[in-house]
Amino acid sequence: MALMKTTKKVFDIIRDLSKKYNHQVSIMCDIQGPKIRTGNMAEPFYLKAGEHINVTPHDVTGTPETIQVKYATMLTDLQKDDLIFVNDGIIRLRVVEKLETALKCVCEAGGLISDKKGCNIPSGNISLNVITPKDEKDLKFIAGLNPEFVASSFIGTAEDVKKVRRMLSSYGNNDIKIISKIERPVALVNIDSIIEETDGIMVARGDLGVEIATWDVPAAQKMMCLKSNAAGKPVIVATQMLESMISCPRPTRAEANDVFNAVLDGADAVMLSGESAVGKYPIEAITVMDKIVDEAERHMERRNPSTLVSKHFGMTESCGLAAFNIAEKFSLSQWTGKILIIATPPSGYVARMVSKFRPNLDILAFSSDRRTAYELNLLFGVRSVYSEGLEKFNNIEDRFFAAIKLSLDIKLLQETDHVLCVARSLKGKHQGSVTSVYDIKSLNSLDEFKIELS
Repeated sequence: MALMKTTKKVFDIIRDLSKKYNHQVSIMCDIQGPKIRTGNMAEPFYLKAGEHINVTPHDVTGTPETIQVKYATMLTDLQKDDLIFVNDGIIRLRVVEKLETALKCVCEAGGLISDKKGCNIPSGNISLNVITPKDEKDLKFIAGLNPEFVASSFIGTAEDVKKVRRMLSSYGNNDIKIISKIERPVALVNIDSIIEETDGIMVARGDLGVEIATWDVPAAQKMMCLKSNAAGKPVIVATQMLESMISCPRPTRAEANDVFNAVLDGADAVMLSGESAVGKYPIEAITVMDKIVDEAERHMERRNPSTLVSKHFGMTESCGLAAFNIAEKFSLSQWTGKILIIATPPSGYVARMVSKFRPNLDILAFSSDRRTAYELNLLFGVRSVYSEGLEKFNNIEDRFFAAIKLSLDIKLLQETDHVLCVARSLKGKHQGSVTSVYDIKSLNSLDEFKIELS
């Protein structure tokens, strides 16, 4: 309960600061998911490669001969040659024989075994429920908080995503978007159907790097980024990005390369974990990551849009592709400016269809719905702006002019800029999309379209 009170306090602080400084800050909550751990040991001991040990789900005090791994259906789910990783992947055990009450394993990589150490089981046959009793309580609390996103662990199938969505709905919240954490081999097998069902994914490289070969992680990251980009759904790359900054004021060169390349791979966001949660240099870590991301964006090469076209290609996505091509002509014409989007709640679909192609112009996404504005800030290249004043205009071009006027007033555009505007038709869903280009200095007075930040 104390932790929930602290979480609510932090949540409210973020919301208050977001409104104070007119920055639409997205908030994502995280649920733990099922955790497989060792039981208690008589005393810690070192297991050497080549030694045998029995692993049981039953409640026993661990010894060098037998340890408990708290996974009730282990004896039926695991088969000969399946792997069990202990202590975050340091110790690797392979099942050599199924006994009546335990699995006989051989140690292939040794290490220290002690109480309550995390275990990973790469087998796709794990029958653990994706939502634990603790997760149920947390989801109820999260549903009341109403953040934009919830990151869900242990996702292996599209049905797992649906379970989380149904749980949130049962607590009265149908608005929170689900970010599926991809951390298991079975999730990679089912990645297409997961992306289809989820609202976004997180490349959770920590657990994933334990359950698949370390050298396979970079290719998996690139694959997931590309598929998410093509679907127009945000992808977050996370875990150990600036790990050394937990205790050092500067990152390693390898870490800087890692963050840089995640942006080039197509990440919408990169995420800090321990660096900002428990590290000695949280502000420095955020500052360094921001600088690396800025530099990566400056060096991004033109993406081939044909690799990013989705299987649901329609009118709005065609406008996103058109915006990509038109934006390229800005530099040929020596124009400065930005892409301006009128984001229709509740999905912000237009912004996603423009952002996914990674145009060479920054994107301003205007919405009359605060929640949509919060959500859009997760997208690559997007600065969202919230103004209820847009609603008083019933013509899409008038809304473009109102957004341009407000952008000038708050210094997001200059009089010398050109603006590429994209929006869905106001006639209704699937009724068409609109793309327009304006030379701001050639427009007549925009005073009649003046609106304010909300």
